Amino acid sequence: MESSSSNIDARRAGPRRRIFLAVPLARGLQEDVVSAIQEAVGGHDALRWVRADMLHVTLRFLGGITAAELNRAIRAAQAAADPFDPFAVTFAGGGAFPSLRTPRVVWAGVVDGAGALRALAGALDAALAKQRFPREPQRFHPHVTVARVRAGGPPPDLRPYAGRLMGAEAPVIGTQRVDAIVVMESILHPSGARYEEVYRAAFGGGASHG
Repeated sequence: MESSSSNIDARRAGPRRRIFLAVPLARGLQEDVVSAIQEAVGGHDALRWVRADMLHVTLRFLGGITAAELNRAIRAAQAAADPFDPFAVTFAGGGAFPSLRTPRVVWAGVVDGAGALRALAGALDAALAKQRFPREPQRFHPHVTVARVRAGGPPPDLRPYAGRLMGAEAPVIGTQRVDAIVVMESILHPSGARYEEVYRAAFGGGASHG
């Protein structure tokens, strides 16, 4: 899909921008997701928690790209979004990558709607390939990164919390509507990274940009 809205001004874009494509969490769920996982693992001191307003499901991370590449990524996002109808996803439970025994990342999981997110990520991967981006080599696992292990010390063993994260005690956190792929920019500030919306590729052909 071609439109003037997808032509990001190269002077504004600068040489490279750190870009990812995502489904942001609804505002009403952000604090609930953080609280649920903190409670499940006891607010572990070894974990650095992601700010609630920065939580999202990453569909694809592109890294530092040029203005021309950003325009191609926007076209891919809209092409992938066009055939989809809005759907609901429910967040519940969690886990850790690469494992609970030696975690680097702690995440909240997706139950209902996980298949639709996988289909969306697959469509996006195909659309990005048509725009000359490399295919994603790893299988997509829908999740929300909620915490990262602090550098400088051994990773905490989270296996004692497995029941609270993955078992019968795992919390059902909430449900939200998904109706767009959002192109996001990660911008470094003295206080840390901030995410800003660049373009919203709405399902069914709608679009807007920041």
